[in-house]
Amino acid sequence: MALTRRRFLTGAAATGAAAFGASACTSPTTANPGHLTLWYTSNGLSEKILGEATKRFARDKLVTSPVSGDLKQRLLAALAGEAYLPDITMLGDNISTYFSDSDRFRDLNTLGAEAVAKEYLPWKWQAGQSPDGFQLGFPIDIGPAALYYRHDIFEKAGFPSEPDDVAAAVPTWEAYFAFGEKVQKKLPGRYLITDTKTVFTYSLAQESKKYFDRENHYLDDQSQVRLAWDRALEAYHRRLTAGYAGAQGQNGQSVDRHAAWNSGKELSLVNASWISGEMKQSAPGTAGKWRVCRPPGGAGNQGGSYLAITRYCPRPEAAFEIIRWMQSPENQPQNYLDVGLFPPSPSAFTDKRLLAPEPFFGGQATMQVFGKIAEEVEYAYFSPWDITISDTYTDELNNVEVGGKDPAKAWSDARTRVERLLRRQGVLS
Repeated sequence: MALTRRRFLTGAAATGAAAFGASACTSPTTANPGHLTLWYTSNGLSEKILGEATKRFARDKLVTSPVSGDLKQRLLAALAGEAYLPDITMLGDNISTYFSDSDRFRDLNTLGAEAVAKEYLPWKWQAGQSPDGFQLGFPIDIGPAALYYRHDIFEKAGFPSEPDDVAAAVPTWEAYFAFGEKVQKKLPGRYLITDTKTVFTYSLAQESKKYFDRENHYLDDQSQVRLAWDRALEAYHRRLTAGYAGAQGQNGQSVDRHAAWNSGKELSLVNASWISGEMKQSAPGTAGKWRVCRPPGGAGNQGGSYLAITRYCPRPEAAFEIIRWMQSPENQPQNYLDVGLFPPSPSAFTDKRLLAPEPFFGGQATMQVFGKIAEEVEYAYFSPWDITISDTYTDELNNVEVGGKDPAKAWSDARTRVERLLRRQGVLS
């Protein structure tokens, strides 16, 4: 069953009225009449590129406005009230939330997007397009996943330590688990897996389907979900997980995990390209000791964002030119260097700046690893409910790992909670 506008905007109208204190008939439709306003999240775009854009498009009076707090909720409120709307807005990887309300946005294909589509990864471009062909989103970034590992400790312990050798040793999740057992036997108290959530998340990220098809029909078979669940439990039963999911700091990051990076207790992790920024910030003393390689199980992606143009934009052609320039293959390397936004254009993977040796990774050019993975990712539809559903499953996995809950009960409870959610949303009868 498709998402309807009634459900899309449920609660948003009230929020909009409270947030803006006026209705559309008495308030400006756009945030800055006479200007083109762009909403984005903190570190969601390169400030250098934004600054250059305001100069380059000075005649269009571009206003770049970082949104504090939840951009999605602010956007939904503005759409519901049809007031104080941005002309251009950032959207997350939950872009399908807006597909059923696409008439609130501009079809980028009518503005020239089709002519440049070939410059971007096909699966990323497709993910920004509704089932009926409406191109709602223009790619900003992606999150290809790799295996990060401690080269120094692997080498000292006599295990494969060079990227190609490690990748060859752990081509599958089963091989990774077996490798982890060998490491733990020789290095007691060390872990190769953060928690069950990591296994579930990145195993599912490697599949070509998740919870729904493109028409928002629930895939009740859930075989790919059960596979990811069983893998996560296998890692737990073999005592390979460190169980760091339960200890979160104020920013939502794991305090224990950061300590484990610094101490060498966590020897490896499967994660997206964007985690490298957190590693560098939280474990600077480990610089030079990490490497990356192809992850067990194959290519997968986690995360990524888009830019969209709202229907209320008075100059959509000018807005598209701004987006096209900001997210051009030529500018994507700067986005990556400034705020870690991994390029969605393959041509950017060969930029000399991105192929330079990286001190934190011992002189390795990680772009060579991530770029190849990104090109191998398979398209998988990401529904409006995917985040909530995934959180439901991983919460129950955490209950098993940290709380000792019976795994069968945890699976049953997760399924029940998911189905209850979907019935409330009118997806299931």
